[in-house]
Amino acid sequence: MWKELLNERWAKSDRTTIREHTDRLKENLKLLKELYGDKIEKACPEKYRSLLWQALELACEYHDWGKLHWAFQREVLKNREVKPLNTPAVKHNLLSPAFLPEDIEDSLKTLVALAIVHHHDAETGNHIAQKIEEVLKKEFGIEIKGWHKRLLSETEYQSLERLSGKDEDKKKFYLLVKGLLLRIDHASSNKDLPVVELEPLKGVHKLIEDKKGFRLNDLQRWVLEKADKNLLAVAPTGYGKTEAGFIFLEGKGFYTIPVRTSANAIYERAKELFEGKVGLLHSSALSYLMEKELTEDRNNLEGLIGDFEFARNFSKPLLVATPDQIFPFVFAFKGFEKYYSLFAYSKVVVDEIQLFEPHTLGFLVEALQKAQEIGSRLMVMTATLPEFVRKDLENIGFEERVFDLKKPRHHLKIVEDSLLSEKAIELINSLSSKGKVLVITNTVKRAVELYKILKEKGHKPLLLHSRYILKERRKKEGQVLDFFRQEEKGICITTQLAEVSLDLSADYLITELSTLDSLFQRLGRVNRRGEKPTEEPNAYVFVRDCSGIPSVYRKALHELSREQLRDGLWTEEEKRESLRSIYDEKVLKTKDPKYLESYEKAKKYIEDLWNTLGEFRQEKRDKAIKLFRDIHSITVVPAKYKEETEELIRTIKSSSDKFEKLMAITELLDYTFSIPAYAFDKRVLTPAGILDLFYLTLDYSQELGLYEIPKDPELVMDNVL
Repeated sequence: MWKELLNERWAKSDRTTIREHTDRLKENLKLLKELYGDKIEKACPEKYRSLLWQALELACEYHDWGKLHWAFQREVLKNREVKPLNTPAVKHNLLSPAFLPEDIEDSLKTLVALAIVHHHDAETGNHIAQKIEEVLKKEFGIEIKGWHKRLLSETEYQSLERLSGKDEDKKKFYLLVKGLLLRIDHASSNKDLPVVELEPLKGVHKLIEDKKGFRLNDLQRWVLEKADKNLLAVAPTGYGKTEAGFIFLEGKGFYTIPVRTSANAIYERAKELFEGKVGLLHSSALSYLMEKELTEDRNNLEGLIGDFEFARNFSKPLLVATPDQIFPFVFAFKGFEKYYSLFAYSKVVVDEIQLFEPHTLGFLVEALQKAQEIGSRLMVMTATLPEFVRKDLENIGFEERVFDLKKPRHHLKIVEDSLLSEKAIELINSLSSKGKVLVITNTVKRAVELYKILKEKGHKPLLLHSRYILKERRKKEGQVLDFFRQEEKGICITTQLAEVSLDLSADYLITELSTLDSLFQRLGRVNRRGEKPTEEPNAYVFVRDCSGIPSVYRKALHELSREQLRDGLWTEEEKRESLRSIYDEKVLKTKDPKYLESYEKAKKYIEDLWNTLGEFRQEKRDKAIKLFRDIHSITVVPAKYKEETEELIRTIKSSSDKFEKLMAITELLDYTFSIPAYAFDKRVLTPAGILDLFYLTLDYSQELGLYEIPKDPELVMDNVL
């Protein structure tokens, strides 16, 4: 009887029947098994491997049978063909396990039932179990089983602990089954794009050689040979790390980098190679894609949104993402198993790992550990890496190799003065008559101060920092990139965002001292490919009156960096040795004990959380997830644009036309930028009433952006997420 009703009653409000939706899940399960079944089986604990596909088939078949319930049909889906009954309205997922076949082995049945019960949020407890018992008996004529009633009386992880005991493999098996059920269910629920996975990437190294027209270098060949291992590649900027990352990710994988503009640039490079097989994921990815690719053609809009949905559902074989899009799974939030299970058959590249604050590094290292445990292969690429992080990666099982350019690229000159001094202005003036000068400051405020001085002296410098609205920033980034591509001489002033987010090579770098790891990143923007002479200095470091100490850079690390700094040529090996000296554990414990303490506390937090899954309070977990972002940023619109944006907000709220609504959202986001929340007095923020936006009542100009704020703790990560 119930099987027949599956063909009549709905699973979705578009009248998709329960049978149709269930069959989509089973088709996607078959597809997943065909494309990645061998990897998923390998990730599954060996003693449960023979049960894996049976468990998933049962979960996919029976997960939504509870939607037969009259209240789900009438009250949730508005299906008036189903008559109301005199029984309580209950969650469908709590009913579904009652329909599982009787002849399944009990331990498998209870784990599958547990995954079905919790594939949607649901309150549990004795009072809930009693309601389910009533509905099953009166509406379906089914007597509830003791094992089912007990699952409904406990929390998810109380049940899992009881069913697993000390069997960690059983817990891993459950997390994998539940996670894959969530992946398959979410993909199958998208009627227009009901595909869980697309074909994997194949022959990546040949594509790179053919399309790029060059032979693989030693880094890229090493990655090709070792792609089945966890790799730590230490290489300077301009060494072909991006292509090495693509080679590593053959099959399916995530290329993560912590700066949105860098992610955009890598996405564009990947798109040239892999066409429809690459997706982009970060907090403003849709806005970027719409601005970059959308025309007034409505069909193009549908295609773009569909393409983005494939990426958002992780169906694309290559996904370029900021780390916040996948790694917060380590905080075990509700539904984290969906992300966790992805690592069973996906590889991960982590680029520019050195950009993170110590607590975030701790979270990230633990996330890599968990991803590796479920079967992922990982590659960390960096020019600089603290020694204590290297040791932890070695413990996970990373194989390391260092790659160096044959000759030094950077000739440093230390200047015992301020970047705002007459000496600095004279030097900038002199060098700008010879070539392209890139000036990097530690804070936005210092960048604007220098810009004003140079303008008064008759120069026309370019200025770029992170506190411009999106459309102004895009325009200025384009001007900066055009400047460095052309032959003209001149000056560009920017902040730390140039360290990784802009692919450019200057003739001269002038900077105030940051910390040594940051400084070496800045050096990567001068003589990028090592083709220019280095007999004379090409990088000048001003070491007095440095801005952003200690608000941006830790005072102790800044002082240690000054001690290591010297005039002359620097090889890549010398840079690494200097960093080892600074980030030595004994040195840090003496000079900056809170640095290592922050790293270790973050790791311990995650270890404790995974040892007691389900017991952490949600608000504590939410706070930790925000910490992963290094700063809790909020999105603002300068109040001077209130009139223009209020009209757009009205359109977004009132329009029923998807094209018009999305265009309005895109245009609205053009007036925004992100700020660190704790840096601003709430009295200067007014809610805009949509998209968690705030109006910011501080002075803003198209030329200078926002450069004076109540506090100025601008962190290196203010361009992230």
